[in-house]
Amino acid sequence: MPRKNPNDIERIRNRWNEHADKYDDYYKNFRGAVEQHIDLKLLKRHLPKNKNIKILDAAGGTGRITLPLVKMGYKVTLCDISPKMLEVAKQKMQREGVLDKVSFFECNVYKMSFPEASFDFVLCYGGGIKAIREIARVTKKKGRISMCIENRYGTAISKFHEDPVHALKLLTSKTDYDYYENEKYGVVSESEVRKFMDKVGIEIIKIYSYDIWNSLAIPKNILESRDWDKNFFTQTVKIMLNLAEEPSIRGVSKHWVVYGKKV
Repeated sequence: MPRKNPNDIERIRNRWNEHADKYDDYYKNFRGAVEQHIDLKLLKRHLPKNKNIKILDAAGGTGRITLPLVKMGYKVTLCDISPKMLEVAKQKMQREGVLDKVSFFECNVYKMSFPEASFDFVLCYGGGIKAIREIARVTKKKGRISMCIENRYGTAISKFHEDPVHALKLLTSKTDYDYYENEKYGVVSESEVRKFMDKVGIEIIKIYSYDIWNSLAIPKNILESRDWDKNFFTQTVKIMLNLAEEPSIRGVSKHWVVYGKKV
């Protein structure tokens, strides 16, 4: 898989530096709160009970996953390309009284400075499929990984209304990238995910469907609301967790959360 050039990396760093102060605002609205809840529900199914394991939250931003992990009793290494995102994370950990439970590193998820086989559990919800080689490299044998990966077909479906030409290129494999705010994201089919994982020695444990909001057709005003009905929130979480495990939904899910084991 090709490496990003220095100019790409600098643009990515600058972009996330600019978003750092407002990044967590998304998780204060209905849609973001549901996604955070689901992320943690799925993660708890796969976390080892041993609290002494070494966990890496790669491209972990402001620590939205790191903070719940340390509150559960785990120690976490949090790395991100953006120093400002890491600064927000440090402030958050300090306010919660858990700063001593987290190690912070500024680094590029596509070329991390950690030695091989450094961690028992590696999370990467921000690097996409192109990060898989490095994620596998720093994971110990029999260690677990969790990654958010963009689905080629679900992305094409979601993009069709605004860019049908690009959607068709995705469907016909004439392009392997989607774009968001001028940043490239690799897209893959399920068979390609399995091929890439196998190539780097990762055995897939589970693929969960994720980002299926278009299928639920919840009104935009509710998705963006910061004041919602608790029962509807609970119902939304339940239906999305059920759909996450339904194989027939995987093809239309824009993203997947993939859990695997280093063999």
